[in-house]
Amino acid sequence: TGEQLVLSTGIMTWLGIAVIFNSLVLVTNAIMQAHGDVNTPVRNMIIGGVVKVALNYFLVGIPALNIVGAAMGTVVCYALITALNVISMVRHKLAKPRTFLAVLRPGLAAVLMGACAWMANGVLSAFLPQKLACVGAIGAAGIVYVILVLALRVITYDDCMLLPGGQKIAKILRISG
Repeated sequence: TGEQLVLSTGIMTWLGIAVIFNSLVLVTNAIMQAHGDVNTPVRNMIIGGVVKVALNYFLVGIPALNIVGAAMGTVVCYALITALNVISMVRHKLAKPRTFLAVLRPGLAAVLMGACAWMANGVLSAFLPQKLACVGAIGAAGIVYVILVLALRVITYDDCMLLPGGQKIAKILRISG
């Protein structure tokens, strides 16, 4: 129904934002664990979980918010954990990542892939059923992403060495250490 659509749109909007913070939590947890700090990420997750439970209790109880309050609590939870992780990383002076390599190049590849998917769907929708156009757009976007990852040198020699047969992969991709 229209009412359910409006409700689910609100929930999905908030959960879409939560995905961003959830991804940042995963990355910052991995960075801290890679530097030998396994306790801080767990502590920060517990703090975030307690805040989420408390917020859900209060926000869901507000009639104007109802179940959307739970999604809002999820955003606050993951944003808080991200902030606590970043503060912990700054305090412990963990090695700074090479921003361009670690964020900008993969981000550029992702944005261009998204644009490719959008354009391919627009073109394919003109002469194919929507489901086939969507599958075609996803395939085109995947191919473009692989090409961009290789062209922008997103994958490093160290990344290759983490894989079985890393030497061969690095040689095929012409990546040197």
